[in-house]
Amino acid sequence: MRSRRKKGIVGIEAAIVLIAFVIVAASLAFVALNMGLFTTQKSKEVMQRGLEESTTALEVDGSVTAYTSDGTAVSVVSIPIKVAPGRSQVDLNKDKASIRLLLPNTEYENVNKGVYILGVNTTNGHYLLINATDPTQYIDTGSNDTSIQTFASALWSTAPTTPEAYIIILKPTNNNTVLEYGEKAIILIHFDGDGVKSYQSFTVEVRPPEGAPLTVERTIPASLPSSGSFDLG
Repeated sequence: MRSRRKKGIVGIEAAIVLIAFVIVAASLAFVALNMGLFTTQKSKEVMQRGLEESTTALEVDGSVTAYTSDGTAVSVVSIPIKVAPGRSQVDLNKDKASIRLLLPNTEYENVNKGVYILGVNTTNGHYLLINATDPTQYIDTGSNDTSIQTFASALWSTAPTTPEAYIIILKPTNNNTVLEYGEKAIILIHFDGDGVKSYQSFTVEVRPPEGAPLTVERTIPASLPSSGSFDLG
């Protein structure tokens, strides 16, 4: 009888130890599974962040337009842009997005001078360039034409001493410096007094706050019109 009682006690102790092992193993398995899920989530976030940084948030939306006043050189170019698919918005404020310009003999790190919103004067139908950071300030273009000449004449009375660029949001949903998905905008660049001549190339790099820069490179054709605008493709 004593021998049977001892066997019973040993069996209970073995069961307790086994249960303890099962509980510890289950706890360790839960920790390992939880750490695995956490690591997987972090890896996914890192991969997503890397993908966002490696792809540009902006893309060219149409043909690049150039303007010449005398047929010897291009003085102004217009680059249409929009938010790339998969992105919701891009802040184009000059403090957030820089525009780098490379010319045949020199380069300029940031020529972005600000953002304007395209509005309409309800009285005379003239287009207005409204300062995105201060809506009380605006420029009346004096025209109801949206040509590159109209915008350039409104923004620059004379050629700048160094190249300058302004971004004009053409179809705004909000009056701010943020370009949202579905909106249209143009980058209007005025070169210095010499302009860019035939056979010469220029490169524009738009660097948004996040994502890879948008690079636009064009070469001025051999033959230019005597005056007016034309497509660079």
